[in-house]
Amino acid sequence: MDQMNCEAEPYRELAGIYDELVGNTAFDCWRENFDRLVNRNGIEFTTAADIACGTGLAARYLAGTCARAYAIDKSAEMLDEARARCGLRNIVFIRQQFTELELPERVDMLTSNFDSLNYLTDEGDLAESLRRFGESVRPGGHAIFDLNTSRELEAGWGDAVMVHRLTGAFSLWESSWDPGARINTLRMTNFIERENGSYDKFEEVHRERAYDLDFILQTLDRAGFAAVETYDAKGLSAVNSDTRRVQFLARR
Repeated sequence: MDQMNCEAEPYRELAGIYDELVGNTAFDCWRENFDRLVNRNGIEFTTAADIACGTGLAARYLAGTCARAYAIDKSAEMLDEARARCGLRNIVFIRQQFTELELPERVDMLTSNFDSLNYLTDEGDLAESLRRFGESVRPGGHAIFDLNTSRELEAGWGDAVMVHRLTGAFSLWESSWDPGARINTLRMTNFIERENGSYDKFEEVHRERAYDLDFILQTLDRAGFAAVETYDAKGLSAVNSDTRRVQFLARR
């Protein structure tokens, strides 16, 4: 087994196996929630942006229902995967991170999915990102996004070891929870098979922070969102103490 013992930035080497590992399942859950929220509230949009787009699953879905969509991610490798898989001409791919978000235009619909915002472990960075969300959505437009709660990061992941077997790869996850910082650290060791049957080894470290719901709501208010609805992402029921992921619907 050939090894590369280096700690990479999150998603650098993960891009090629991401959808089979978590992306496809997460996208199916997101699409169900997204469609229910849009249909329930009669939301229409002609322009959209997906922030932290990953391999582009949500961005492609948005582009299929509107005139123009922007796919934003800070990972060059993820954007390469998204471009390679996209056959639609109405998607614009842009490499930016949350705190530098600056779209070419204000959009009717902005999304950010799969607990991407939890990766902002500094409170100021999260506040700045949500401020930029507000600047990126036109008046009357909407933002739909989610965040993991401490219930998920502590009880759901906690201190655990998990192994995921994939086609031509497997992924070892070692998770640890810091209650003081409210940060879960996930050390991911990925083994990706080569054509000759050997494996390359890559390590990535993923850190997610849990935030109080009141802080998020106050920050969205300061960012210019006129109304915010929150749901348990599992079934879009009311948020409660057992909620593991909060789904947000914010109107500008």
